[in-house]
This record gives sequence, C-alpha cells and structure tokens, in this order.
Amino acid sequence: MPTQADTAEHSIQAPWDGSIARAHARVEGREVAARTLLFELFDPNSLVLRFSVDGSQAQALVLGQRLQARFDGVSGSPLELRLTRAWPALDPETGRRVFEAGLPAQTDVAIGMVARVRAEPAIVGQLAASTPLMEAMST
Repeated sequence: MPTQADTAEHSIQAPWDGSIARAHARVEGREVAARTLLFELFDPNSLVLRFSVDGSQAQALVLGQRLQARFDGVSGSPLELRLTRAWPALDPETGRRVFEAGLPAQTDVAIGMVARVRAEPAIVGQLAASTPLMEAMST
C-alpha cells in the first residue's frame, strides 16, 4: 500500500523564470526515470526572430539596422526591431544568409507565428517561426 510520502505532490525548480514551451511527459500519478525530459522552458523576454534572406540581398543588411516585423493578429504590429546577429556565411544548400533581431519584452508574439520583415533598403520576406528561439526561414 502506498504511503502518503509516495503519493505527495513534488515541485520542480526551474533554473530561471520562464514559460513552458512544450511538455514532454505526463507524470500525473506515475514515476519517471531519472533524467527524463519533462519540459522545454524559454524566457519570453529573450526571444529573437531568426530569418534568412537571399544571398544577393544579404549585403544590404548591417548589424544595428532597424527592421519592421509584422505579425498577424499581434497588437502594436509592426514591431520595430534591430538587427543583432548575422551568420558569417551563406548556407551552402540554400544560398541564403541567416540573421537575428531581438524581440521586445512583453510582446504578444508566440512561438510558431508567421512574420513579414521589412528593412530599408526594401528587403521583404515571409517568415514562419518554429522554435523557442523564434527561428524563421523565408518562404
């Protein structure tokens, strides 16, 4: 017969404040093996929009450059962003260069949302976000 200690609820301490991106295991009333992945966490105040542009347009973008990202259904859209990171080389398979722009804290953007990014000079692409880092690739 299970003891009260066996059936007690236990809390899990996360290494930082964040949100659950994905739950991997339902553990209600069960034991799980040590080191089982239970949740994927992310810090909603440190999301980035990762996108790629064709190599012929990539040289027009520079770090610190202002961008606009329009997310369907997000209040305050388009968002003003700054280009914060650029991959050093084109992807050999696609001929595209990957960039990142930081998203403002407390934005209503959710992982998986689609964005349209605009920069001056005009570079426009439609992006599908897919990971906790808001990875996005132009279609």
